[in-house]
Amino acid sequence: MSEHDPRDLVVIALAGVQRYITESRSTADLRAASQIVARLAAEAVAYLARQHGAEMVFPAPGEQKGREGEDDTDDGIPNRVVARLPAGTGPTAARKTTDRLNSVWEGWMEDVFGTAQFQVPGWPVVQWVSVPAGSGSYEQAWSQAQRALAERKNTRNFHQPGDTPGDLCMLSPRWRAVDGESLPRDIPKHLRREQLSVANWVKRMWHRTSVGSHESFPSTNAIASLPYRHAVLTLWDTTSGINGLVRELRRAADALGADPIGETRTPGLPRTPTGTEANWLRGRGSRWIFPESWHVDALSREFTDTADEAEAKRADPEFVEAVRSGGKAAQALVELMGDQGVPAPSPHLAVLVQDLDSMGRHLSGSAPGRDGSYLDPARGHTVHTEVSARLGRTAARQRRAVEKAGGVVVYAGGDDLLALVPAAFALEATRACRETNDPGLPTASNGLLFFHHGSSLRQALAGAHELLEEAKELRNKNGLGVGFVRSSGSHARCVLPWEEEPQDGVPAPAGSPVDALELFVTNAHHPRARLSPRLLPDLLGERVHLDGGGEQVQGNFEALPYRVARAEMRRLVHRHTSLVPLPTSDRQGGDPAAENDDTGPAERDRKARKVFSDEATTALERMAPDRRLVDEGAVRVALFLRQEAH
Repeated sequence: MSEHDPRDLVVIALAGVQRYITESRSTADLRAASQIVARLAAEAVAYLARQHGAEMVFPAPGEQKGREGEDDTDDGIPNRVVARLPAGTGPTAARKTTDRLNSVWEGWMEDVFGTAQFQVPGWPVVQWVSVPAGSGSYEQAWSQAQRALAERKNTRNFHQPGDTPGDLCMLSPRWRAVDGESLPRDIPKHLRREQLSVANWVKRMWHRTSVGSHESFPSTNAIASLPYRHAVLTLWDTTSGINGLVRELRRAADALGADPIGETRTPGLPRTPTGTEANWLRGRGSRWIFPESWHVDALSREFTDTADEAEAKRADPEFVEAVRSGGKAAQALVELMGDQGVPAPSPHLAVLVQDLDSMGRHLSGSAPGRDGSYLDPARGHTVHTEVSARLGRTAARQRRAVEKAGGVVVYAGGDDLLALVPAAFALEATRACRETNDPGLPTASNGLLFFHHGSSLRQALAGAHELLEEAKELRNKNGLGVGFVRSSGSHARCVLPWEEEPQDGVPAPAGSPVDALELFVTNAHHPRARLSPRLLPDLLGERVHLDGGGEQVQGNFEALPYRVARAEMRRLVHRHTSLVPLPTSDRQGGDPAAENDDTGPAERDRKARKVFSDEATTALERMAPDRRLVDEGAVRVALFLRQEAH
């Protein structure tokens, strides 16, 4: 610390944040939980500065505002606050700030329930440490604070509040659900069946609090269907029949009754055309464009409150006819768009998480940034303030990158990111977010999980974070863990380095394994090429000859020589490669690819098929670790992307 301005160093951290955020059933829950955490952190910053004269280190002064002045406190404030306070005031300020945060939370509970509630055990969990002035230089104080905070995290508070028998919360079973007589006031009818704890009711009814956002958040089906709806709106005025089919979809959806699922307009869609049908498609139409949404049994349960009412709906001819009519219109729209070269809507979207590698070591000066530079905490607290400012600017760029790809940000702090992105643009958004990182910051690792829009959001969030942890287990971190979960439950994953470590005497291969994976995104590379799922069993059947089959294979099998094995793999990939027919418009107006090619259509298709199969063989080899040719997880992920990322 400075001798002429001795100050205590205080670190205040909110514990259990990731758990509270991921324990969400809907995207609205997810967004509300993120805002709750950000508001608590912002309150800590404001209280320390206003009441105790704190000099902020994390977040940097003014970081609550984006570069253009927009308010980013909803998703841009870190869950750890670092401040310098007048000598001797640190412990008192930290204790009072903790009391202040608990009081703020109690006020939000009262806003939701209309009456005071008991403090929720285990939320919020505020942990703090204070290093007194005179403990040495700022560098020494910082190191001491980090050790103390790590020790504090290992200290558990065993206070056990009184408990009464009752159902457990469906999202957080460590807490009891609120009984039916104590539910929040005036909640919608369809929410009365929810068994939620007090903490999760605040999350669900966040918009009712004094600071809660009233803006809705796009649902998973809205995000998944965005590329398809974008194409529909783009072709609206030039393709006959689109308007009428969307009108029929809206009519059928309205005939089902009052939709219990609220929806908002999805960002990233064209503003034109205008009109009732087009505006409906931008908002409530997001889930009705999927033909599989029109299922009598599922909708009869969704649009009723009891089993008897659902049974009556299934026997109602008007209800059944509305469902069938909607399903036919959705399928007809898929076929019409297919004639224009637009694939059916993918039912999948992706959870994207990102975290900077070795950030703690970087702040202590022992790990470099991407540009090779090291921090020097001996210069004082301004070094960390500069890092905080870099993180704030990075977070603003990350938000713009995600939104450009059609996704939505749940939170972005610069050092970590959580976003939901359409499947077609998920890898593109992941790369774009990495490229926004300040060169002075460390490398970043990512987790990317594709999941069905009707699947459990909570499981998808947990899976994405598991992939992130696996990516960080690579030798140099800086990796991408990518996987998928289908609605059937089938799943696969693989972990790829963004940059491979160079080997002595071996030329560095062009691109990276992640570059190879991107080949299989249909809208970015070879849009007509398809890979049959039967490729996987054929490759696995030949794996013992292609590369020995891995350690799990028992028996005396000899792998083929590399060139022979690779030729056999290329043959199998080519065998399972096909091309979808050209869109009707191209068949009638001429194939754009043929403008400078005087060969016939059959020869052009043969060449295109060979080019893709050759590139796919090379890509699959690049994605297999340990100088092997076949990695089952990587092949499964590649096939999924080619089938669903459109």
